[in-house]
Amino acid sequence: MSSRSESTARGSSRLYTLDLLRFIAALLVVSRHWLAVGSLGLGGPRIFPYGVTQLKQIEPEGVVHFATYGDLGVQLFFLISGFVICMSSWGRSVGQFGASRISRLFPAYWFAVVASVLVLLTFSKLGFHNSRGLPHDVLMNLTMTQSFYGVRDIDPVYWTLAAELRFYLIFAIVVAFGVTYRRVMYFCWLWVFVAMFGQMTGNGTLNAVVQPQYAPYFIAGVAFFLMWRFGPTLLLWGLVVVAFLTAQSQLRPDPAAFPEVGWSYPQWPMTVAILLFFGLMALVATHKLDWIRWAPLAPLGALTYPLYLLHQDIGFTLIAYLHEHLSFWPTVGIAAALILTLCYLVQRFVEKPAQRLLKNGMKHSLDAMRRADAESGSPSRRRPPLPRQDAASEAETRVEPRVEPLGELDSSLAH
Repeated sequence: MSSRSESTARGSSRLYTLDLLRFIAALLVVSRHWLAVGSLGLGGPRIFPYGVTQLKQIEPEGVVHFATYGDLGVQLFFLISGFVICMSSWGRSVGQFGASRISRLFPAYWFAVVASVLVLLTFSKLGFHNSRGLPHDVLMNLTMTQSFYGVRDIDPVYWTLAAELRFYLIFAIVVAFGVTYRRVMYFCWLWVFVAMFGQMTGNGTLNAVVQPQYAPYFIAGVAFFLMWRFGPTLLLWGLVVVAFLTAQSQLRPDPAAFPEVGWSYPQWPMTVAILLFFGLMALVATHKLDWIRWAPLAPLGALTYPLYLLHQDIGFTLIAYLHEHLSFWPTVGIAAALILTLCYLVQRFVEKPAQRLLKNGMKHSLDAMRRADAESGSPSRRRPPLPRQDAASEAETRVEPRVEPLGELDSSLAH
């Protein structure tokens, strides 16, 4: 079998490793919020569901130190996203690409927005009912573009979805021309230099589009997919190395989090973590982890998106009420079990049916556009004529020009 046919055969199998890595990324983000920060900002003063300002007061400091770096799970998400988006766009039109992204992202997101608001208003411990302009914010959040308009996120974790949307919009340019190895490669290198130019010039508009802080992860993810499908090359490894070097140079501990986590955490573990993420993705890209084929990893990976969306607002509401009666670890354990159960129910009874409906609706919409375009270029097909006046009505409404003396006409033109 040729290398090309081998890559095609490989492309047909599910990558269970990515399911596992996605779930690990979600757990890292949850650990940051539940085990390190332990507080939540919903537009007003910060709320402390555990009843303490720093979690090191009620849990081992070593756990706090480890969980502090859990926000790097977002970077792992972005790496995986670059890989998966390039994979899912291959051989698709822009319409098909957009339909797949809409049906994937919005069902669980819509549920999360509505459920979070209902929970926060029903159980008032987090003080959400005091928020001003709440109905308008909620409605705008349903679009997933609220941050583009300066509207706050109902749940703070939604900020990453705005970054994902920008990546999809940029990559849609490649999809519009047709996704090929050469075009994707050109796109990635162009993105590297445009992001570099944006950083150098400090152009806020350009940076808002190309996202220099997160672009290296998306770019590396795309490069890893090309390796996985077509095999590694020097140019692809060079792209990954440039992406890693750029990414690590922009890692900074969040000084605003120092009071929350209770210590000024160093940078070097962040670099080690990013190196580990790139290393794991390199193993995936070079088929070194193809032996991981445990079927339960697929449903575990399916829980990742609902877990990310639901763990903060709803999770902290659970924690606030549970911690009134339980100590720290039983509170965390029961809250985790309840949230994972909710995620399973959402994935089973909300995401799957809604995704089918959206996919079918988008497919019919795309088919209708294609039919309309085909009919407009085919005179033999019967279609409603464009509205126009008939001869009688035209005669009735026609205004006959009044003949004026030359002098008066010249005078009117002058005005």
